[in-house]
Amino acid sequence: MDSSDTLFITGATGQLGAFVLAELLGHLSSEGHKGTILCARRLSSSMAQIRMVEEFLELKPAAITQASSVLWLNCDLSDAHYTKNAIEECCAISNRALPSTIIHAAAIINVSPSTAKGTSNEELTNEMLLLAEMLKVKHFTHVSSIAVMGGTVSLGEEEVLGPEHFHPNRSEVLLSNYALGKIASELRVWAAQAAGLSISILRPGVILGMGPKDKAPQELWARIVDGKLPISTDGSTGLVDVRDVAAIVVRAHIERLEEPLVAVAENVPFYELVDRMAAAVGAQKNLKRLNADPWLERLRFLGFLRKAPLIGKFFTPQMRIMLFSKIKYDGSTGATVHPYRSLDQTLNEFGAFLQKTWK
Repeated sequence: MDSSDTLFITGATGQLGAFVLAELLGHLSSEGHKGTILCARRLSSSMAQIRMVEEFLELKPAAITQASSVLWLNCDLSDAHYTKNAIEECCAISNRALPSTIIHAAAIINVSPSTAKGTSNEELTNEMLLLAEMLKVKHFTHVSSIAVMGGTVSLGEEEVLGPEHFHPNRSEVLLSNYALGKIASELRVWAAQAAGLSISILRPGVILGMGPKDKAPQELWARIVDGKLPISTDGSTGLVDVRDVAAIVVRAHIERLEEPLVAVAENVPFYELVDRMAAAVGAQKNLKRLNADPWLERLRFLGFLRKAPLIGKFFTPQMRIMLFSKIKYDGSTGATVHPYRSLDQTLNEFGAFLQKTWK
């Protein structure tokens, strides 16, 4: 990419997108993008996340939001034709080249089993791929999720999954609607590649970062701080620092890496994660620990409650998987692109910042 290239990014006001933008501007691990960075945002979007990133990175106020190479575009990403017209008008007024590449980092975070299957993630990705086609971009980078990966062992048994474990035909009964939406999104991206589009795909684990307390990515931090997390389990998940994900996204995009990458630094049991997060943020904890033996069978027995109002979501197969899955994720492909920070470093640095900022 040369200095005349324009890069279009979605999700720049969210947790991951804000750190990707910081990476593109050279504030983290890379030299960044030398051309124009065109950032999509809704008119109602808050800049609070980006301001917190500026503060966390000890940058001057507005170092990211008002960077000379950054243009903000108010647009509705749910309509690719509208977005294309808005981009063309913005680039004409500012005398910038049209985007030649796209980083699609925007996502709807909702793992509730009650959410409709036709999620916004699939629809949004489809519109961005249509936009890429209309703009004739050279490369498209898609941020997916480890939620698209699946194995063959029974719930509660251990298995290690890598990039090859993309199984879109798994039973829908066992998947959250977030996972279904992410799978459908990634299938769209693979189809676009088959049609000739150069793509990169990154599947991050649970992203640990920081941001406004009322936003979805900080829900676990917020519940721990407020003492509103009553239980933890011996299930586990794959974790990764938001800064490392941002670095991998940018490098994969710049180098146009076409093999799917998994970004997971460590696989940790939930009870251990909660303990370490609480210590990092200086919070008191009084949690009841639920082990798969005997609670997995108890929840299965109570499965008839899954259709009950209010409490039904706690008795679904998807919830049992979320609580007690012991699948581990192999993040070595991501590590070849950028080394991971340790979980201790991630928690201590973000915990200390949130302890100060959320007061």
